[in-house]
Amino acid sequence: MKCLKMIVRFLLITIAVSISSSTSVLAAEANIRVGLWTGQSSIMISANKVFSVKDPGTNDIFGKYNAGEKILVTQKNGRLYINNLPAKSMVLSVQAEGEDGRTEVNKKAYRGRILIKKAAEGMTVVNDLPLEQYLYSVVPEEMPSTWPAEALKAQAVAARSYALYSLNRHENEGFDVCALAHCQVYGGSNVENDIAKKAVDDTRGQVLVYAHKPIFAAFHASSGGNTENSEDIWGTYIPYLRSVKDYDQKSPAYHWTLQISPTDLSEKLRQYGYDIGNLQTVTLSGFGSGQSDRSENGAVKTVIFSGDKSIVKLTGSEVRRVMGLKSTKFAIDVIIPSPKKINVTIDQYSGYSKDIDVDLPDYKVPKMMTGAGNIHPITNRSGEVVEIEGYGSGHRVGMSQWGAKALSEQGYDYQAILYAYYSDVSIEDWY
Repeated sequence: MKCLKMIVRFLLITIAVSISSSTSVLAAEANIRVGLWTGQSSIMISANKVFSVKDPGTNDIFGKYNAGEKILVTQKNGRLYINNLPAKSMVLSVQAEGEDGRTEVNKKAYRGRILIKKAAEGMTVVNDLPLEQYLYSVVPEEMPSTWPAEALKAQAVAARSYALYSLNRHENEGFDVCALAHCQVYGGSNVENDIAKKAVDDTRGQVLVYAHKPIFAAFHASSGGNTENSEDIWGTYIPYLRSVKDYDQKSPAYHWTLQISPTDLSEKLRQYGYDIGNLQTVTLSGFGSGQSDRSENGAVKTVIFSGDKSIVKLTGSEVRRVMGLKSTKFAIDVIIPSPKKINVTIDQYSGYSKDIDVDLPDYKVPKMMTGAGNIHPITNRSGEVVEIEGYGSGHRVGMSQWGAKALSEQGYDYQAILYAYYSDVSIEDWY
């Protein structure tokens, strides 16, 4: 009998361990701290409901105000003031009452609570709120809500993964993420809509995971046919951010061109601290050249600008910033425009002539046949321009939003869309 009891006990323990090992423990939904502003000398606070101003550490209440009432918070002489009365705290917490309470900061409404922190260069304003509520604003800011539901769900999962990966990214400034494109665009509750909220709710807690951790789920508008490997854009190999085929041909930024005079290009370089004088040559290989100045998928790694004063070698990202380009997938030619009209003499005796429209192709200045043949010379002829032909918009790593739209229109669900752009990942319920 004793032996039987031991066997039964052993079996029960075995079953319990088996159940425990096969059931993952989900994390709780995280709050996220969004940096709204830094360096503020004054901010105007209000709310649509009754709201309080507290010390978040002690919960001491500095004031309780009616809906619609406005208060002015300032920083002067190293102290915070509420309506010109000093507050004995380095941090203030402001929150409206009720689930539908919204705190207004400088006429923008926000869920959750607002933290106002004293800082050396002026106040830092932070929105502290649950992650899912944060996504209610991010998804419609990052993708049009008129797009297909599956594309919006893919955006929601990517944005959630990106946010979890980015927690503490701006820790030195006192928050997790900023409200700008550097992290993810966040506009508060004013930009929310029911369509985007449904995409967030339908994927609640779902996260892209690699090696048991949320991934750096980079996304961009349009890649121009192929996304890039992470190391070719940022110099760091990330195993799940591999180059894949894109489906963004309907993107308005799929193919683009820009023309600029050599004089204006030299001036742009000078404004960014690269004073090369008058531009004389530009060195860059063409698409598909297989040369070391661009990636296998077309991203520019380096460009050399030579002038009559100096020479500068810039990365593709630096050129993109200086020139305001849509992406780093571009090529360069020097063009001399052909005349669009020619004057034809009709009567040589009277001198009567007429302008006639013509459609002559522009003259493309040949490259200098030196070295790799990638040098584009400036000839200083009348009307000469540097033409930049490019593809895609954004950094071109990870999920292409226009590609996600196209795939959803072809019947792909959000999971298939995500697996098309992120390699060797899984989609898991994080909470």
